[in-house]
Amino acid sequence: MSTDKVRLSRRHWLAAAGGSCGIGGGLLAESVFVAPCLLGTTRLSVGKPTADQQPLRLIQLSDLHLRSFGELHTELLATINAAAADLILLTGDTLDCRRGIGPLEEFLRQLPSGPERLAVIGNWEYRAEIEPAAFQQLLSHHGFRLLLNESIVLEHRGQVLLVTGFDDLIGGQPTRPQRMISPSVPVDHLVLAHCPATRDLLPSLLESEVSLVLSGHTHGGQIAPVGIPLFTPPGSGRYVNGWYVESGPAMYVSRGIGTSTIPIRLGATPELVIVDWWLREPPTA
Repeated sequence: MSTDKVRLSRRHWLAAAGGSCGIGGGLLAESVFVAPCLLGTTRLSVGKPTADQQPLRLIQLSDLHLRSFGELHTELLATINAAAADLILLTGDTLDCRRGIGPLEEFLRQLPSGPERLAVIGNWEYRAEIEPAAFQQLLSHHGFRLLLNESIVLEHRGQVLLVTGFDDLIGGQPTRPQRMISPSVPVDHLVLAHCPATRDLLPSLLESEVSLVLSGHTHGGQIAPVGIPLFTPPGSGRYVNGWYVESGPAMYVSRGIGTSTIPIRLGATPELVIVDWWLREPPTA
């Protein structure tokens, strides 16, 4: 039995190498110049729709990582303004460093004025050496309330929503809320936590039932060819993106808007999350 050997000429080798470089160069160009600007909108429905009830509409903005203000943010603002939301949520990592404060304030100024506004802090605010008190002051100028291991109650067309926001798992320390509110009747409970691994700590942090957790931090892996992340940051736990409903309360992990460390996205495009939530009806007397 014999095996024929295939001999490639120098020109064949150069052509093959050039093709490989072309594919690699195309992927690199897409991950740097295209994918980070491809805004996607994910619409979620939570609760049981009823004919005589309007849902509470939430917008989750995670991982803006603002360094400058560009076309992506103009498109993002247009989508937010068109959504007619009742509640806007910032779930951490709004900026990378102190020079991002100006672009962040420009962005926040252009948000619609009607919705309630809540926020939690992420690891990059800590990394930029922005103390929670200073961050709260910045946010308050634009109508946001920072929840730092704190719970509040919101009312929406006769329904009640309990909201708890936790400190960041990496830069700060999630603890039991100092002023934990216990409504007299069962209500839906939203938890905001930048790092999704905080979900695994909730049994030790909360006594009340949790209906939904919203997190970010992972960027969906940021570089995730064919949907498989090459890396997720500390604080991600076993979570990457999308829904998680097993072994704990339902949680949605957003891919976020910006990029961290390197300005590349592959297989994990930016994501704006819009949630229509049919809150549970209060018991009748």
